[in-house]
Amino acid sequence: MRSLWARLFFVLSISFLLLTSAFVGTAFAAGKPEASSSSSGAYDFNEFDEDWTVRDGTNIPVYVFSPVPKAEGETFPVVIMVNGWDTDKTMYLWAGQRYATRGYISVSITARGWFRAGGEIGCMNPDLDIRDLSDIITHISEDKRFPVLKDVKGPVVGVTGYSMGGCFSYLIAPRQDPRQGDPCDPRIRAVVPMHGSFDLMFSLYPNDCFKLLWTTMLFAFSYMGNLSGFFLNLIFIASDEKLDGWQKWQAISKAVSGLIEQPISNVSSGLPNIYNIIMGRHMENEQEARQYVKLRSARYWCNEEYDGTVEHPITAPMLIVAGYNDDLFLANEGLMAFNYSVGPKRIIVTNHGHGGDCGVVMGDKMPLTQEGEWITEQVDDWFDHYLKGADNGAEQEPRVCFYRDNDPANYGEADDYPIPGTSQMSLFLDQAADGTGRLSRTKARSGRSEADLLINIGFTGSISIPYLKDVTDLFNGQLIGIPNRMNLFDVPFSKVSYLSEPLTRDVPIMGPPRVELYYQGSQKFTQLDPCISEVAPDGSENIVSIGWYEGYDEQPGGIENTAAKPIEMQAIYHRFPAGSRIKLEIATADFPQVYPTFDFAWIWLYHDKTMPSRVILPVVPNGT
Repeated sequence: MRSLWARLFFVLSISFLLLTSAFVGTAFAAGKPEASSSSSGAYDFNEFDEDWTVRDGTNIPVYVFSPVPKAEGETFPVVIMVNGWDTDKTMYLWAGQRYATRGYISVSITARGWFRAGGEIGCMNPDLDIRDLSDIITHISEDKRFPVLKDVKGPVVGVTGYSMGGCFSYLIAPRQDPRQGDPCDPRIRAVVPMHGSFDLMFSLYPNDCFKLLWTTMLFAFSYMGNLSGFFLNLIFIASDEKLDGWQKWQAISKAVSGLIEQPISNVSSGLPNIYNIIMGRHMENEQEARQYVKLRSARYWCNEEYDGTVEHPITAPMLIVAGYNDDLFLANEGLMAFNYSVGPKRIIVTNHGHGGDCGVVMGDKMPLTQEGEWITEQVDDWFDHYLKGADNGAEQEPRVCFYRDNDPANYGEADDYPIPGTSQMSLFLDQAADGTGRLSRTKARSGRSEADLLINIGFTGSISIPYLKDVTDLFNGQLIGIPNRMNLFDVPFSKVSYLSEPLTRDVPIMGPPRVELYYQGSQKFTQLDPCISEVAPDGSENIVSIGWYEGYDEQPGGIENTAAKPIEMQAIYHRFPAGSRIKLEIATADFPQVYPTFDFAWIWLYHDKTMPSRVILPVVPNGT
């Protein structure tokens, strides 16, 4: 039994390290760090490692890095950074010190429930977690130790963060005419959310399909937050060259004390309750689960009805960093947030996964590539312009910058999204003369009913793999050959494919493809998961975009469709070259990315004149 638990601990530890490699924090620093001398105008700073009490008596651990004024009466704007999931305030030691040398009072906080913080993990509860952030702003502005820049609106504050910290940034950003309960704070002057969720419903429940792998990992590791925080602190205390032996001993003692006091994280009862509702597909409680998730989504506070009418857009200057291959918080959300803003705004979309841009905030522990240095400069300029009033041209930069697979070294640029000149290219599901599926530019003319049969057993014979390239890059790309999908064996009738004719010209797309399907299922729940691939002339395939959908019909057997609300797939930039083909695959499951339906079911997928199933591609002008 002990051997079993040892193996289980080892597996969980390795899984945890893979998940959080993007968010590894630096060490507790018991003494004052050395000020950076990266520029001739760098400030010395004082460091404060404290616990601050918010309005309900909960203690929130903070690091404050406060510049030493060079002239009497000099004041500084504030930049607040919120930890990522399963980490703590140490995540931003490098960034916090760096901001201080540049003339900002930087504050790195550990959100409630996480390592050494009081309270429970409540997953961005607007009445607690986001309110805590507002209390931190009040505290820093009233504490006489800190020379905070103020104006008629109060302290001049910017907020940023990676992953969960990005979610906080969206949620606290000021909105137009905020309605009752909105957690936004009008004192915020600029936000920079990085790889955060704007719409948690789409993150965890895209197109009503439960994202099993990521959600389960996040849920499970929430209970290990204190343990992970402790081990991460030990690792980086040992590697921190700025600390002498005595300082390391003090830091280790503090970490041990925190773990002994609370070895297992306190998790709000709401999290397991909602997880059980979704896993059990308890439709009678579905609205409860949806409301729980929506309240933690900035989209909800912008557009309560989720109908596309944005009554309360974000007004604060906002710079968004997202990644096409972020399979936790898809780039779709960053692009949506861009369109839900009426203030100065900008978005940078990289080709990375969820942890691929973490060097921007952890440049001393994670690789800071040339691309990362450029993004860091854009963030610096954004805060300098909107918090300090620097005339640096930040407001004149292209509002949309995006990675292009055909020209990786040079980002595409546009002033709006969708990209000006974007057209919608429809490819209709059809049947070739030999009976195989094809994609046609024209809708079927015959009134004859055509359909393909799918059979669901909950597994298609393949396993989807999370995007790991960012992790393997940390090990010099030794595992770079891991595919997006591992095909083990074929399960007959579990998926069907449709292939276009060879393209006569390049077809570049930017944004999320959408799929309209007409189908008939024998069970209440029907899952249909689309995947778009490029098929080269030599027959090799490259996955371009994936998506998921689950329909519910209380009285199964009727014909359903997604025409009114097309399936939104993963946003991407991809150029299909002339001579290649476009392939659309529809599968009955995508395990373990999403939670399959295990009830045996047959599904008819229709494609004819009256039921024109199709995929819609957002084609941008050539040269974009």
